[in-house]
Amino acid sequence: MNATIHDDTLIIYLSNIGLFIIRYVLLIMIILGFIGNFFNILVFHQPKLHSNPCSFYLTIATYVNIVWIMTSPLSRILATFQLDLSENINILCKIRQSLSYTFSSLSMISIAFASVDRFLISSSQVEYRQLSSLHNAHCLIIITTFIYFLVFVDMFYCLNIIDKSPSITCTINTTRICGLYNEIARLIVLVFIPSMLILIFGYGTIQHIKKSRRMSEPPGNTIH
Repeated sequence: MNATIHDDTLIIYLSNIGLFIIRYVLLIMIILGFIGNFFNILVFHQPKLHSNPCSFYLTIATYVNIVWIMTSPLSRILATFQLDLSENINILCKIRQSLSYTFSSLSMISIAFASVDRFLISSSQVEYRQLSSLHNAHCLIIITTFIYFLVFVDMFYCLNIIDKSPSITCTINTTRICGLYNEIARLIVLVFIPSMLILIFGYGTIQHIKKSRRMSEPPGNTIH
């Protein structure tokens, strides 16, 4: 009997610690996230950067991060106070999760696109530099956003609100295929594709810079 009471007390104690972490650690992260993104907006909205494709990509990443903060960490905090409407309204559950997955992935790919743009603009070939334009950046972001929404549109089928006493959660409640698809899709679009783009084009940018420095160095004196 005493062991059971002790176990129950321990469970309650650990639950309270978890609740404290979710509420206050996440709150600090959210505040810092909003502050950081606010300063990013101030920097990237300077007039001299308006026509810079790289600045545009990073601006998009900033706004997308703000949306992600509101759809994921902020929602988790509200849920601890039972104020998260997406835990009670089915359509909000689907929309929130879909936006969370889409915008977190869009943030990473925007940063990767900025890396690609640096590769293009640092090239000695005119054809590559001409690809770095604000028009191309706008088109690329629009197309990518549309594709990512399609990738995670299955959320509207897969997700439902499940009552698991003592809590209610917005989670996948259809088939295992749904869960497997979403995890693989998120791994590919959030991690694999951006990482590979940053790795490949970041390395290419370094090579372009090295090549440019070698070309700009004055020729050494030749001894006859």
